[in-house]
Amino acid sequence: MAASDPLGELVAKLAEIAPLASQVADLKGQTIRQEAEALAAILERIKPLLPLVAHSILTGYHHSGQQGHEEQEDYHAVPGLELVNNFKRIPTDKDYRGEYGGSRLVLFQDGGLQWERRTGDWSQWQGEGSSWSLEEETEISAEQAVKKYGLKAIVAGLVDELKEASRLLEQKQADYQERLELVQKVREVLQ
Repeated sequence: MAASDPLGELVAKLAEIAPLASQVADLKGQTIRQEAEALAAILERIKPLLPLVAHSILTGYHHSGQQGHEEQEDYHAVPGLELVNNFKRIPTDKDYRGEYGGSRLVLFQDGGLQWERRTGDWSQWQGEGSSWSLEEETEISAEQAVKKYGLKAIVAGLVDELKEASRLLEQKQADYQERLELVQKVREVLQ
């Protein structure tokens, strides 16, 4: 039976893994750089559409829990799109109570990206309040966004937002066409 040489095995494994670790680090850097460039190109392409597809973005919510109290909601001053939304309700009391947590990535109408984190408490007990607000808001670059969420998640969120925007634009188009038809009928009647 051969004697084990842990130190020799460690040295051999380090020699084997060092070039692989270096290659992976280089590949990671290249990937992030190229994903950031791709995201920047996407954002530049979509920027002219943002005034048409952006919507109000909720920044806070409060309900006292009392009957008759209306919910209070706060919004960003500038419309935008939620590209990634990892906001969650975290139960702490058998699903009746908990905390809000998580982060999201917002693309604003001016083309700027912002990372946001929220905190708060929620309750399903009658008479107890629920509220959340943004605890931290930071403008970030395309590279920082890619590092936090990955290009795939960001693109998926953008696709979801654009699908909804397309549906709403189709409704607006139909509404405007209907209004123009009414104007045409009014003109015909008045002639």
